[in-house]
Amino acid sequence: MTMRLLIYAVLLVVFECTYLYFNVSYSLSDLKNYTDSLLAAAGMVFTIMGIWIAFLYPNALKRIVDQETVKVADFSETLSETKRLEQIVASVLKSGLTIIFVLSLYLAKVIFSHTQFYTVHAPIFKATALAGITLMSWIQVESIFSVVVANIMFINDLHKKREDRQMDSEI
Repeated sequence: MTMRLLIYAVLLVVFECTYLYFNVSYSLSDLKNYTDSLLAAAGMVFTIMGIWIAFLYPNALKRIVDQETVKVADFSETLSETKRLEQIVASVLKSGLTIIFVLSLYLAKVIFSHTQFYTVHAPIFKATALAGITLMSWIQVESIFSVVVANIMFINDLHKKREDRQMDSEI
């Protein structure tokens, strides 16, 4: 976790330095169009995977809690379900972070865009915003990839359970 945060921090600095060095220029309307799409993608992942968590979480808890007493959980049988749940929760957290960042960016624009400080430092603000959006895009792609992997794991589990039932019924 700490390593991933460090990687994100380094990426943010690299993106910002790159955008400042190459004086990347963009219009705010183009950025808004892109952030609206990013916000929509993050919202979809956040909502759909939240529903998945509501479905999977009780099954995971059932393995941890035995009636009213807590016992040591053995996830060796259900390691794929646990990994799937971890990926889904991570995708929800990443999507939530993306939503918060985009909303904060919109708010900062409203507050600072007509100030003297912004006018003087506009290239830095624009590079920072673009670097942040680039990083959030990276994180959102990771989130979507996690969702895809979690769903592939789910389909594989379904096929394995179906095959196990067929083998049991044949015996």
